[in-house]
Amino acid sequence: MTEESKNLQESAVYSKAGYAFLIFITDYYKRANEFGLNIDEIMIVHVVAAQYTYKLNKKKSRTFEELKKISPEDIKKSFHGSKLSILSVAEILGQPKESVRRRIQKLIDFQLLSKDTNGGIILNENYQKVLEQLSTGTNKTFAKLVNDLNDMGALQLLLNGRES
Repeated sequence: MTEESKNLQESAVYSKAGYAFLIFITDYYKRANEFGLNIDEIMIVHVVAAQYTYKLNKKKSRTFEELKKISPEDIKKSFHGSKLSILSVAEILGQPKESVRRRIQKLIDFQLLSKDTNGGIILNENYQKVLEQLSTGTNKTFAKLVNDLNDMGALQLLLNGRES
């Protein structure tokens, strides 16, 4: 096999992998939209959830079932001493502070987020419901993506760091 034909085969694999990934992202966007949230709002929730899971994982990794059963009080306790500000979220996402502030207020109104006594942004009670519904679909479509990538041979190429 010549180097040129090897590159052509890899290129075809990558276009198929790219398509599979785009389908995954599109499906995720559609499911997030079903909650009345746009992708920017979902990304803000993800930033706050990432802070939460980072702190959880420092203590102990959890199963999906364990995450679903964590009480709102325990969520608030886990954010103790961590002040995730509107500015921090804006910088992480590369978005204007005022836009992030408005989106966070909407998410507070939806009871997905709240502010703690120090003014930090934390997860709120409705997050558990969204987590369960959105994660179940995401887990299924992510598994399909990984299986598709594996079946087409792209997963091994990605794991080996082959980017072009």
